[in-house]
Amino acid sequence: MKQWMTTFTIMVILITVNLSGCMENQINSNTNGDIVIEGKGNYASIQSAVDHAVDGDTILVKPGTYYETVVINKSIKLVGSGAEKTTITCKNNTASGTIIIKIIANNTTVKGFKIVSPTNQLSTRISGFMVVSSGNKITNNTITNCAYGIYMYRGAENTNISLNRIDNNQYGIYFLPGADNNIIWRNNVSYNEDYGIRIKGKNNEVFENIISHNDVGMYMCCGSAYNNIYNNSFIKNNENAKDDKLTNSWSKNGWGNYWDDYKGEDNNDDGIGDTPYLLGGRGSRKDNAPLMEPPNINI
Repeated sequence: MKQWMTTFTIMVILITVNLSGCMENQINSNTNGDIVIEGKGNYASIQSAVDHAVDGDTILVKPGTYYETVVINKSIKLVGSGAEKTTITCKNNTASGTIIIKIIANNTTVKGFKIVSPTNQLSTRISGFMVVSSGNKITNNTITNCAYGIYMYRGAENTNISLNRIDNNQYGIYFLPGADNNIIWRNNVSYNEDYGIRIKGKNNEVFENIISHNDVGMYMCCGSAYNNIYNNSFIKNNENAKDDKLTNSWSKNGWGNYWDDYKGEDNNDDGIGDTPYLLGGRGSRKDNAPLMEPPNINI
Protein backbone atom coordinates (compact mmCIF):
# COMPACT_ATOMS: atom_id res chain seq x y z
CA MET A 1 0.00 0.00 0.00
CA LYS A 2 1.33 3.44 -0.83
CA GLN A 3 2.08 5.82 2.03
CA TRP A 4 1.73 9.57 1.58
CA MET A 5 3.23 12.16 3.89
CA THR A 6 2.80 15.88 3.23
CA THR A 7 4.41 18.56 5.38
CA PHE A 8 3.49 22.24 5.19
CA THR A 9 5.63 24.70 7.16
CA ILE A 10 3.90 28.02 7.73
CA MET A 11 2.90 28.96 11.26
CA VAL A 12 1.44 25.47 11.37
CA ILE A 13 2.60 21.97 10.51
CA LEU A 14 0.15 19.31 9.46
CA ILE A 15 1.30 15.76 8.83
CA THR A 16 -1.21 13.41 7.24
CA VAL A 17 -0.27 9.74 6.97
CA ASN A 18 -2.57 7.56 4.88
CA LEU A 19 -1.98 4.06 6.16
CA SER A 20 -5.01 1.80 6.54
CA GLY A 21 -7.13 4.82 7.34
CA CYS A 22 -4.86 6.20 10.12
CA MET A 23 -4.32 9.93 10.40
CA GLU A 24 -2.28 12.32 12.52
CA ASN A 25 -2.72 16.09 12.60
CA GLN A 26 -0.18 18.56 13.99
CA ILE A 27 -1.57 21.95 14.97
CA ASN A 28 0.31 25.11 15.88
CA SER A 29 -0.89 28.53 16.94
CA ASN A 30 0.77 31.84 17.53
CA THR A 31 0.52 33.38 20.98
CA ASN A 32 -2.96 34.81 20.42
CA GLY A 33 -4.33 31.41 19.50
CA ASP A 34 -4.78 31.84 15.71
CA ILE A 35 -4.69 28.39 14.12
CA VAL A 36 -4.43 27.37 10.47
CA ILE A 37 -4.21 23.74 9.40
CA GLU A 38 -3.23 22.58 5.95
CA GLY A 39 -3.72 19.07 4.63
CA LYS A 40 -6.90 17.25 5.49
CA GLY A 41 -8.68 20.58 5.66
CA ASN A 42 -8.32 24.10 6.96
CA TYR A 43 -9.36 24.24 10.59
CA ALA A 44 -9.63 27.35 12.67
CA SER A 45 -9.21 25.65 16.05
CA ILE A 46 -8.44 22.45 17.91
CA GLN A 47 -12.20 21.90 18.04
CA SER A 48 -12.34 22.04 14.25
CA ALA A 49 -9.66 19.37 14.06
CA VAL A 50 -11.66 17.22 16.49
CA ASP A 51 -14.81 17.75 14.44
CA HIS A 52 -13.07 16.55 11.27
CA ALA A 53 -11.32 13.59 12.90
CA VAL A 54 -12.60 10.02 13.00
CA ASP A 55 -12.32 7.37 15.70
CA GLY A 56 -8.72 6.23 16.13
CA ASP A 57 -7.11 9.47 14.95
CA THR A 58 -4.33 11.24 16.84
CA ILE A 59 -4.19 15.03 16.85
CA LEU A 60 -0.74 16.39 17.75
CA VAL A 61 -0.88 19.99 18.95
CA LYS A 62 2.25 22.09 18.48
CA PRO A 63 3.47 24.57 21.13
CA GLY A 64 1.30 27.63 21.64
CA THR A 65 -1.58 29.09 23.62
CA TYR A 66 -5.05 28.09 22.41
CA TYR A 67 -8.00 30.24 23.46
CA GLU A 68 -10.96 27.91 23.16
CA THR A 69 -13.05 25.21 24.74
CA VAL A 70 -12.98 21.69 23.35
CA VAL A 71 -15.64 18.96 23.28
CA ILE A 72 -14.21 15.54 22.44
CA ASN A 73 -17.00 13.45 20.95
CA LYS A 74 -14.86 10.84 19.17
CA SER A 75 -12.47 8.13 20.33
CA ILE A 76 -9.28 10.02 19.54
CA LYS A 77 -5.97 10.99 21.11
CA LEU A 78 -5.38 14.70 21.68
CA VAL A 79 -1.68 15.16 22.41
CA GLY A 80 0.07 18.42 23.24
CA SER A 81 3.77 19.22 23.08
CA GLY A 82 4.08 19.20 26.86
CA ALA A 83 2.34 21.14 29.60
CA GLU A 84 5.15 23.69 29.70
CA LYS A 85 4.68 24.50 26.00
CA THR A 86 1.03 23.92 25.10
CA THR A 87 -1.75 25.77 26.91
CA ILE A 88 -5.50 25.60 26.45
CA THR A 89 -7.47 28.36 28.13
CA CYS A 90 -10.48 30.52 27.37
CA LYS A 91 -11.10 34.22 27.07
CA ASN A 92 -11.47 36.46 30.11
CA ASN A 93 -15.13 37.14 29.35
CA THR A 94 -16.04 33.44 29.25
CA ALA A 95 -19.30 32.64 31.06
CA SER A 96 -19.31 31.13 34.52
CA GLY A 97 -19.66 27.34 34.45
CA THR A 98 -17.58 26.90 31.30
CA ILE A 99 -15.65 23.63 30.88
CA ILE A 100 -12.37 23.92 28.99
CA ILE A 101 -12.24 20.25 27.89
CA LYS A 102 -15.36 18.06 27.98
CA ILE A 103 -14.93 14.37 27.15
CA ILE A 104 -18.15 12.71 26.03
CA ALA A 105 -16.73 9.91 23.85
CA ASN A 106 -15.33 6.66 25.22
CA ASN A 107 -11.70 5.60 24.87
CA THR A 108 -10.08 9.01 24.45
CA THR A 109 -6.67 10.27 25.57
CA VAL A 110 -5.73 13.84 26.49
CA LYS A 111 -2.03 14.28 27.15
CA GLY A 112 0.56 17.00 27.39
CA PHE A 113 -1.36 20.24 28.03
CA LYS A 114 -1.59 23.00 30.55
CA ILE A 115 -5.28 23.63 31.22
CA VAL A 116 -5.83 26.95 32.96
CA SER A 117 -8.64 29.38 33.72
CA PRO A 118 -7.87 32.90 32.42
CA THR A 119 -8.71 34.51 35.76
CA ASN A 120 -7.53 34.04 39.33
CA GLN A 121 -11.12 34.28 40.57
CA LEU A 122 -12.38 30.78 41.32
CA SER A 123 -15.86 32.28 41.60
CA THR A 124 -16.01 32.36 37.79
CA ARG A 125 -16.55 28.57 38.02
CA ILE A 126 -14.48 27.69 34.96
CA SER A 127 -13.43 24.03 35.11
CA GLY A 128 -10.56 22.15 33.50
CA PHE A 129 -12.02 18.76 32.54
CA MET A 130 -15.45 17.20 32.68
CA VAL A 131 -15.66 13.48 31.87
CA VAL A 132 -19.03 11.85 31.18
CA SER A 133 -17.80 8.69 29.44
CA SER A 134 -15.65 5.59 30.00
CA GLY A 135 -12.27 4.14 29.15
CA ASN A 136 -10.39 7.44 28.96
CA LYS A 137 -6.88 8.58 29.87
CA ILE A 138 -5.98 12.00 31.26
CA THR A 139 -2.23 12.04 31.68
CA ASN A 140 0.81 14.32 31.84
CA ASN A 141 -1.20 17.53 32.10
CA THR A 142 -1.05 20.55 34.38
CA ILE A 143 -4.50 21.72 35.50
CA THR A 144 -4.57 24.95 37.45
CA ASN A 145 -6.63 27.93 38.54
CA CYS A 146 -10.00 26.25 37.87
CA ALA A 147 -13.11 25.65 39.95
CA TYR A 148 -12.83 21.89 39.32
CA GLY A 149 -9.56 20.51 37.99
CA ILE A 150 -11.07 17.20 36.86
CA TYR A 151 -14.82 16.65 37.30
CA MET A 152 -15.94 13.05 36.87
CA TYR A 153 -19.67 12.95 36.15
CA ARG A 154 -22.10 10.08 36.74
CA GLY A 155 -21.21 7.18 34.46
CA ALA A 156 -17.56 8.22 34.06
CA GLU A 157 -15.89 4.85 34.53
CA ASN A 158 -12.65 2.98 33.82
CA THR A 159 -10.71 6.19 33.35
CA ASN A 160 -7.02 6.51 34.19
CA ILE A 161 -6.00 9.84 35.73
CA SER A 162 -2.22 9.76 36.00
CA LEU A 163 0.97 11.83 36.08
CA ASN A 164 -0.87 15.16 36.25
CA ARG A 165 -0.09 18.26 38.31
CA ILE A 166 -3.40 19.53 39.69
CA ASP A 167 -2.94 22.67 41.75
CA ASN A 168 -4.47 25.96 42.82
CA ASN A 169 -8.03 24.95 41.95
CA GLN A 170 -11.03 25.01 44.25
CA TYR A 171 -11.37 21.22 43.94
CA GLY A 172 -8.53 19.20 42.46
CA ILE A 173 -10.32 15.97 41.47
CA TYR A 174 -14.07 15.57 42.09
CA PHE A 175 -16.06 12.34 41.54
CA LEU A 176 -19.86 12.32 41.57
CA PRO A 177 -21.83 9.21 42.59
CA GLY A 178 -21.68 6.80 39.65
CA ALA A 179 -18.09 7.71 38.80
CA ASP A 180 -16.85 4.20 39.52
CA ASN A 181 -13.95 1.85 38.73
CA ASN A 182 -11.42 4.57 37.96
CA ILE A 183 -7.72 4.91 38.74
CA ILE A 184 -6.03 7.98 40.24
CA TRP A 185 -2.32 7.25 40.06
CA ARG A 186 0.86 9.30 40.50
CA ASN A 187 -0.63 12.77 40.44
CA ASN A 188 0.58 15.79 42.37
CA VAL A 189 -2.58 17.29 43.87
CA SER A 190 -1.55 20.39 45.77
CA TYR A 191 -2.61 23.86 46.94
CA ASN A 192 -6.30 23.38 46.14
CA GLU A 193 -8.60 25.68 48.06
CA ASP A 194 -11.14 23.14 49.35
CA TYR A 195 -10.46 19.46 48.60
CA GLY A 196 -7.52 17.89 46.84
CA ILE A 197 -9.61 14.83 45.98
CA ARG A 198 -13.31 14.31 46.77
CA ILE A 199 -14.91 10.99 45.84
CA LYS A 200 -18.58 10.02 45.96
CA GLY A 201 -18.19 6.99 43.67
CA LYS A 202 -17.33 3.33 44.21
CA ASN A 203 -14.55 0.86 43.51
CA ASN A 204 -11.92 3.44 42.62
CA GLU A 205 -8.18 2.95 43.19
CA VAL A 206 -6.17 5.91 44.51
CA PHE A 207 -2.46 5.20 44.92
CA GLU A 208 1.02 6.72 44.70
CA ASN A 209 -0.20 10.32 44.68
CA ILE A 210 1.31 13.34 46.42
CA ILE A 211 -1.56 15.15 48.14
CA SER A 212 -0.29 18.28 49.84
CA HIS A 213 -1.12 21.82 50.98
CA ASN A 214 -4.88 21.49 50.38
CA ASP A 215 -7.53 22.51 52.88
CA VAL A 216 -8.64 18.85 53.05
CA GLY A 217 -6.37 16.41 51.27
CA MET A 218 -9.02 13.79 50.52
CA TYR A 219 -12.70 13.42 51.38
CA MET A 220 -14.78 10.27 50.90
CA CYS A 221 -18.50 10.92 51.26
CA CYS A 222 -22.03 10.79 49.86
CA GLY A 223 -22.26 7.25 48.49
CA SER A 224 -18.53 6.59 48.40
CA ALA A 225 -17.88 2.87 48.95
CA TYR A 226 -15.31 0.12 48.38
CA ASN A 227 -12.57 2.51 47.29
CA ASN A 228 -8.91 1.59 47.90
CA ILE A 229 -6.52 4.33 49.00
CA TYR A 230 -2.88 3.34 49.58
CA ASN A 231 0.77 4.33 49.07
CA ASN A 232 -0.10 8.02 48.92
CA SER A 233 1.71 10.87 50.67
CA PHE A 234 -0.48 13.27 52.67
CA ILE A 235 1.62 16.30 53.53
CA LYS A 236 0.81 19.69 55.07
CA ASN A 237 -2.92 19.67 54.39
CA ASN A 238 -5.01 21.54 56.93
CA GLU A 239 -6.77 18.19 57.39
CA ASN A 240 -5.21 15.21 55.69
CA ALA A 241 -8.29 13.07 55.07
CA LYS A 242 -11.94 12.55 56.02
CA ASP A 243 -14.12 9.51 55.42
CA ASP A 244 -17.83 9.50 56.24
CA LYS A 245 -18.39 5.91 55.10
CA LEU A 246 -17.60 2.44 56.42
CA THR A 247 -16.41 0.40 53.46
CA ASN A 248 -13.47 2.33 52.02
CA SER A 249 -10.05 0.80 52.61
CA TRP A 250 -7.02 2.93 53.48
CA SER A 251 -4.42 0.21 53.00
CA LYS A 252 -3.78 -2.64 50.59
CA ASN A 253 -1.57 -5.71 50.88
CA GLY A 254 -0.28 -4.47 54.21
CA TRP A 255 0.68 -0.99 53.01
CA GLY A 256 -1.18 2.15 53.95
CA ASN A 257 -0.36 5.80 53.35
CA TYR A 258 2.15 8.30 54.64
CA TRP A 259 0.67 10.89 57.01
CA ASP A 260 2.89 13.77 58.03
CA ASP A 261 1.02 14.16 61.35
CA TYR A 262 1.20 10.49 62.37
CA LYS A 263 2.55 10.21 65.93
CA GLY A 264 2.96 6.45 66.23
CA GLU A 265 6.13 4.39 66.47
CA ASP A 266 7.65 1.53 64.50
CA ASN A 267 9.28 -0.64 67.12
CA ASN A 268 10.03 -3.56 64.78
CA ASP A 269 11.45 -1.32 62.02
CA ASP A 270 9.29 -2.78 59.27
CA GLY A 271 8.36 0.64 57.88
CA ILE A 272 4.76 0.35 59.12
CA GLY A 273 3.46 2.20 62.15
CA ASP A 274 2.51 0.01 65.09
CA THR A 275 -0.78 1.84 65.73
CA PRO A 276 -3.45 2.89 63.22
CA TYR A 277 -3.86 6.41 61.91
CA LEU A 278 -7.33 7.77 62.70
CA LEU A 279 -8.99 9.72 59.90
CA GLY A 280 -11.48 12.52 60.30
CA GLY A 281 -15.10 12.17 59.23
CA ARG A 282 -18.18 10.37 60.51
CA GLY A 283 -17.03 6.89 59.46
CA SER A 284 -14.35 6.62 62.18
CA ARG A 285 -12.10 5.01 59.59
CA LYS A 286 -8.46 4.12 60.15
CA ASP A 287 -5.36 3.49 58.13
CA ASN A 288 -4.23 0.28 59.80
CA ALA A 289 -0.81 0.25 58.13
CA PRO A 290 0.47 3.84 58.10
CA LEU A 291 3.82 4.31 56.40
CA MET A 292 6.66 5.75 58.46
CA GLU A 293 8.30 7.37 55.43
CA PRO A 294 6.76 8.84 52.27
CA PRO A 295 6.89 6.44 49.32
CA ASN A 296 9.12 7.26 46.38
CA ILE A 297 6.68 8.78 43.87
CA ASN A 298 7.99 10.06 40.54
CA ILE A 299 5.66 12.36 38.60
